[in-house]
Amino acid sequence: MFPQPSTRNQTSFYATSSVSAAALPKPVVFATSGLGGMLGWAVVHPFNTIAVRSNLASASGQTFSLKEMAAKQGWMSLYDGLSAGVMRQVFYATTRFGLFETFRDMLHEYRGKTDFASRVVVGAVTGGIAAYIS
Repeated sequence: MFPQPSTRNQTSFYATSSVSAAALPKPVVFATSGLGGMLGWAVVHPFNTIAVRSNLASASGQTFSLKEMAAKQGWMSLYDGLSAGVMRQVFYATTRFGLFETFRDMLHEYRGKTDFASRVVVGAVTGGIAAYIS
């Protein structure tokens, strides 16, 4: 019923190439890290705004309604404060991901391997550095 795949060149299809991809320059790694963090924050920010406004309303004994908020302040009010969050990501995400790549590569050159535990430690260290900087 179904056509059988050709066995010709099947081994070359699954063979791995001995040519390794060239490493990206460090400025490219840091720039793409920062851009990814900023784009991610632009997507997450409206949901974070809703959560903060809901928590503030419940802390003051009021009820939060997304419909009322949109009617009073408009839907674009979900993006109030976006510039501050994006600016934080310029420093935080750029530092966190850029340093992670750099430190992981340095550790790999030093030890010859990079296991899961060492990546966790590198991630914790670079996250702490990024939090301190931002």
